[in-house]
Formats: sequence, structure tokens, C-alpha cells
Amino acid sequence: MGDYEKKDKPKDYDDFLKERPEPILFLSKEQEAVVKDHGDIIKALVGKNLTVKEIHALYWNPDKEKYNKTIKTVYRYLETLEQNGLVKACGHRKPHDSRLTEKLFCRTANIFILQEDEAKTKWWISDKGARIIQRLTVLVQELFGVKLKDKAAFKKLMEQYFEKHDGNIMELWRKVPENEALSDLFSKENLYEIKYLSDVVAVLGVMLRNPELCDQFKNILGK
Repeated sequence: MGDYEKKDKPKDYDDFLKERPEPILFLSKEQEAVVKDHGDIIKALVGKNLTVKEIHALYWNPDKEKYNKTIKTVYRYLETLEQNGLVKACGHRKPHDSRLTEKLFCRTANIFILQEDEAKTKWWISDKGARIIQRLTVLVQELFGVKLKDKAAFKKLMEQYFEKHDGNIMELWRKVPENEALSDLFSKENLYEIKYLSDVVAVLGVMLRNPELCDQFKNILGK
């Protein structure tokens, strides 16, 4: 099969932007509640500028062949999100075949830090954390060809790792608003790349700042 270049379908409109999301926003408890209430819209706006019609399309129910929400309700949702500083009008869209324009909306920030993240909730000692560490036990044994004799010690080490790892991510994100280089980077990259890059930096931070932890992992995972 020969190689070919996949080309995007030409757009039949032009977007004119006057606003862009800030790199990061630490949410208040009130904002966090609104984010959870309107998660579909917040997620849909990740890295995108959408019209009201496009946001309304999120509520299309193909089984019933109708919208679960009216467009009037969508306007009300957007008003609530704007009033709480989570979404803002960022420009307008002009279709090529029309003189009419449509207002565009975007998130107020690329990254929203939830209250639970800000408080550094120790999820790794929760039931969810226990399940993740148990699965990691299987993965590391298969990857490194070792038999973990002291799984309790491994679990304790993983809990220490996650605490330091998440602490590094929070430290990085707190530097963003006051750091020009970070602010510029976080404004240009999409949300998923930002989170991936933050995770990689956090891993490096654990290794560089906690060599004794790395040594303990080597001892436990050594054949």
C-alpha cells in the first residue's frame, strides 16, 4: 500500500479571536462545584473555541433523535460558567457563505486545578490507590522479571513516590502564573501535552531529588 498524505477538509468559515485562555487557574470551591455541574462543556472546550450551536450538539441524543437540552438551556449554562470565571467569549466565527457571525467561547484557562488537587489529597492511600499499586505490583514483576518478596514494602515505597511526584507537579503548576517561560509554554501546548510533560518532569524530580528512594526501589526490584 502506497504512502499518502492525509489532508484536513478545508474549513468553510473563518475564526476571529480576541481572547485566549490563561495558562492555569486555581479554582475556588464554588468554581469547582460549577465545573462538576457542567463538565461536558468544560471538557469539550479543551483546546477548542466553540459556538453555541456546537456546544448544543453535545446534548444530541441519537437514540431519541432529539436534544436532551434546549439551546436556551445551553445559553443559561454558558452564562453561569461566564459568571463564575470559567468560560469567556473569545471572538466570533464568520461562515464563508453568510454575513452573519457566531460568538465563540473558550475556557478561561488551559488547566483548572481542582480544590482536591490543590490540597494534595493523598489518593494513593485510598481504595483507588491500593488497587493501582496492586496492579503496579503485577506490571513491575512482569516487566523486570522479578519476584517481589516484600509487597508491603513495595506498596509503602509507591505511596512515598506518589506523594513526591504529585508534590512536584503542584510545585510546577504554582510557578506558572509568575514565570514567563512556563506561562508561555502552558499557553501554547494543548492540555493533554501539558499534563504529559508535567508528569515527565515530576518523575525526573523524584529521581533527582530523592536518590535514596531510587536506591530502595533498586533493592526491592533487584533480581
